[in-house]
Amino acid sequence: MRIDRLSTDDVPAASRFDFWRGIFAERDQSMALEGDPGAFHGNLTRFTAGELKITSVKSSPLVTRSGASADHGETNFSLQLVHSGQCLLRHAGAETVAETGDMFIIDPRRSYELAFRNPVQGLVLTLPRMRFGGHAEALEALAGRRMNLNGGSAAVLSGFVRSAWDQLVERDGEEWPESASAVIWELLTAALQGDRAGAFGGSRADDLRRRAIALIDSRLLDPEFRSSSIAGELGVSARYLQQVFAEVGTTPSRILLARRLDAAAARLRHPDKRCRITDVALEGGFSDLSYFSRAFRRRFGVAAHSYRSSLGATTAGWDSGAPSA
Repeated sequence: MRIDRLSTDDVPAASRFDFWRGIFAERDQSMALEGDPGAFHGNLTRFTAGELKITSVKSSPLVTRSGASADHGETNFSLQLVHSGQCLLRHAGAETVAETGDMFIIDPRRSYELAFRNPVQGLVLTLPRMRFGGHAEALEALAGRRMNLNGGSAAVLSGFVRSAWDQLVERDGEEWPESASAVIWELLTAALQGDRAGAFGGSRADDLRRRAIALIDSRLLDPEFRSSSIAGELGVSARYLQQVFAEVGTTPSRILLARRLDAAAARLRHPDKRCRITDVALEGGFSDLSYFSRAFRRRFGVAAHSYRSSLGATTAGWDSGAPSA
């Protein structure tokens, strides 16, 4: 496991935007960035575990444009996951507004534009074309469109990657289990296959994790539902369930908390559904407002009321085209 970090924090303010552009120019000379050089800041974290490569990018408002790659044989796809915030993607003839938890595929053989009005954190998984063989056509077909997160492996993949990143990389103190990388590849393959029966192709532990997460999603907003209830409802011991999730570096309670916080954030992002923060917390399964506030700030980096005011743009907010800084 290797973690590399780059930041504009130690770069003079006048040079930060050029420093950031230089980072991406090394990887893609056709890439152009537009932002406010006078107020720019950014942080990049690269995580490598075997052939699994995940990059976290946090920055001020930005527009990123990349031309089509001339190399049609060896280029890698990328799976872009919005870890917090909202962005606009124009790619492969489609225009998509992606919000927290959403995922989409970028095919570098085709040009794309990625833009956001407010600070955003994205997670980027590098997908070697050779690894996916016949599924490369599925990746090409998905380019520029949100992956379906209404249940199935894609929804589990989004939640698992974000949760694993927060617990094992951001905290920078725990080991990344080898099984976590395997689960990510298996979930992605299953999502590309449309989550057909047997696509996950795994063990009893794999199946139990899927069933546990499906149960969590079905009872997410039930304030009486607790992580301690999961094992009993699935007919296994609490100790065994803990061991199954420990294999991939997490726990059922962490998954439940992350899902509830994501659901609360989704409510706060839509001004047409405005309500008190207290109502969002209570209706989202939190009985302790102080705990909700601390947990929300830990996951999203801002207080819930600040998140609502800064990330409340709807799809209509993109009608004017490229975002302003």
